[in-house]
Order: sequence, then structure tokens, then C-alpha cells
Amino acid sequence: MSVSRKLLFTLESFFPSHRAGTEVYVLNLCHYFKTKGWKVGVLIATTESKEDYEYENIPVYTFPIPLKPDPKELNGLIPPRGIEGFLKRVKEIQPDLVHFHSFGRAINGYHLRAVKELGIKTAFTPHLGSFFCIKGDVRLYGKENCDCRVDVKRCLSCLFQSRGNNKTISNLLSISFQQLHKLTTQHKKIAPAVFQVDHRKAELDRVKKYADIVFSIAPWIQEAFEINGITKAKLIPQGISPVFFNSSTIQQLNSRWLSGSTDKIHFAFIGRMHPSKGFHLLKEAWEQIDKSKAHLHVLTNPSGGETEYFDEHKKWASEKANITWNEALSQQEVVYYLNQVDVLILPSVSNEVAPLVILEAATRKIPVIGSDYIAIKSMINDGIDGLLFKNGDTEQLCSRIQKLINQPELINQFSNNIKTPHSMDAVAIIIEQEYLYILK
Repeated sequence: MSVSRKLLFTLESFFPSHRAGTEVYVLNLCHYFKTKGWKVGVLIATTESKEDYEYENIPVYTFPIPLKPDPKELNGLIPPRGIEGFLKRVKEIQPDLVHFHSFGRAINGYHLRAVKELGIKTAFTPHLGSFFCIKGDVRLYGKENCDCRVDVKRCLSCLFQSRGNNKTISNLLSISFQQLHKLTTQHKKIAPAVFQVDHRKAELDRVKKYADIVFSIAPWIQEAFEINGITKAKLIPQGISPVFFNSSTIQQLNSRWLSGSTDKIHFAFIGRMHPSKGFHLLKEAWEQIDKSKAHLHVLTNPSGGETEYFDEHKKWASEKANITWNEALSQQEVVYYLNQVDVLILPSVSNEVAPLVILEAATRKIPVIGSDYIAIKSMINDGIDGLLFKNGDTEQLCSRIQKLINQPELINQFSNNIKTPHSMDAVAIIIEQEYLYILK
């Protein structure tokens, strides 16, 4: 491969100001491709006129967007503001391939189409369930996991039910708004949010038409693409940073739980402090358990626009003797911290695809208590290598935590059934092969 190949990853945010799963995924890809001789860069949006910078020797380019979003751009009625600045940067960087990671307010299918029309090869990887679901939770009528088929009538009915309407009223509203939608003169009378389903369908169409390769990092995502008619999607394993496999950083779990006599079980929540991550559920459950034999470790970061949520739960945790609160730990610090964790708790209610933290915990054979949200359910075998609870059900979450407190020997039983995950380097090899195929 010629070292002149230039690869540009684009997503809405990046390190050091944002450090969620998508950012970690892209950072790992950047490091891999740099070692293979590719010229690598990252392009992100900024509302603060942030200048270009470097992170871990990776050039990070920026383009400006307005501080406050317009409802019309959020719902696909107009292209995202700032797209001109985005294209200006792409033309300056002159990449051979642009790899998009998730779509949102600042970067979406409009950008994908514009890059493709410049004659540049494109790739797309979704990392959030909201790519298919207008509510983001991938829950059909709030009762079961959805198959992700984007259907105007069904999706609108599901949306209206989530806003407190009964099934009959929701179906009638769905039909009524569809009829209004056909009358173009009435568009101004319809709230922009109603166009969310159209936006989802349009985004799928743009991916289908303008992405040269689409990657699915979980089987349920692959199935979602297929049910929506996108056959070019390729299922690849989800991978995690190679640092989690470094033998010098891994302290093997011992069998202290086999005896049934132990001081405390160390539970951990690792993730952004955002309502979609479900920490409020864990808070309620934690108040009800027998805390004499349990300690909770929180490894978190603030999430944009959710400072009140963050502050509320930080204050709550600070008042508990059996909770240790950690902020802004580096990846290396998380690697070492996992050595003192016995059980991971992942109570997410929405917007997950294939949570990296489950795989990171798997390198230490740490079992997970997780919600049965579609992305988590596909990664945990209930009663075999972890435990599931009904999405949003605090009582069930409490009972699962208490079960491991009462039967600590289950921790080792589950641990023995956990399979070793893939390293990101192994996944990057697969991605690189696809890049080379479309670039030849």
C-alpha cells in the first residue's frame, strides 16, 4: 500500500473534550492506521470556534457550527448549518477516503452525499441506536425491543404513545399526520418533530446510495440494515483497545467468591453521566440493596448539556461511604482500575450499539448486570455469563444486584463462561482490507 493514502475520520466530537465509546473507537483506528503508513486525520464540529489541534499525535481538524440547533435541521428539513465549512475543510485536507462515524446534528447523510459527490470514497459506521429509531431507545411502544424497520405509520404511532397517548389515539394521530404530510401547503402547521421518521428514511437512503462501504459492529445492527434494504452492510466484530490485552496490566481474578465468605463485592458503573446510560436507575436500586457487602465504583465523565444530571448524581454519591466517584480517567487508568472490579453494571435505557465497556470488562472475565436493551441483550447470555433485567425496571435491577450479593459464588461461575473479545487491531485489519478494496 502506498503511504500517500490519506484517511479522514469524521464525527461530531473527539478527545480530549469528549471521550465516549465512539471517540475511543476512532482513536484506536487512528493509531492502527498510522502504524500501517496511512496519513490519518480527524474532522469534528465545534460551537466554540476551536482551532485545529493534535491529540496523541493525531491531527484534529475543526469546522464551526452554530451554538444552538435549528429544529428544521434536527429533523432533516434543511441541511445542517455548517456544512459549507465542513466541505471547505474536506477540500483542504484532500483525503482519499472519509469514514463517517454515527450521524447527528452536526454531521449526517447530507455530508456523506456531499463528500461522495466530490469523488471521494466513503465509509459509514453507526454507533447509536438513534440512527434507526426516532426515540433512540429501539423499544417498540415501550414494551419490547424493536426490529428497527423504519415505517412511517408504526414509528409515528410509537412516538405518540411514548408521549402519553393510548394506542388508539396514537394510531389516529399517526394517520392524520401522514395525511397532512401529503399536503405540502400544510407543512408549516406540522411540528418539525413529526418529520423525524422521514429524516430516518432519508438518511438510510443516503447511506444506501452514497456510502461505498457500511460497517455493522453488532449482529442486531446488521439485521436492522438488512430489514431496511441496505445489503452492502458488512458485519464485523466489535473491538477494544490493545492496551486491555497487555499482560502486564491484567491482574487475574482469584476465587475469593467461591468460599462465600468475603468482605465486599466491588460493583462498577463505567460510562458517561447521561440519562440514556440509566445511572438514575442504579441510584434507586442502590438505595434498596444490602450495602454492607457491596461497594460501587463510578467511572464517569460529564455529558454535554447534562450538567444538572451530572451534579445531582455526583452529590448523591459523595454522601455515600460505599461509593467511590471517579472523573475523567485516562484509558490506561481504566485498564488498571478494572483489576479491582468484580461486577460491571450497565443499566442503559437507549442509544447503545455494542458497548465497548462490556468487552473491556471481558478481558478481566468480569460479568455484567445489564438491561435487556437490544444492544446489551445481544452481548450477555442471561444466567450464563451475566444477568439481564428489564429495561427501565429498577426493582429487577435491584434484585439482580442483591442476587450476586447473596450468592457471590455466581460471580466465578459467570466469569468462567466469558469469552475473550477481539482486539481493535484485529478489527482494524478487516476494515483496512475493505478500504483497500474500494480504493483500488
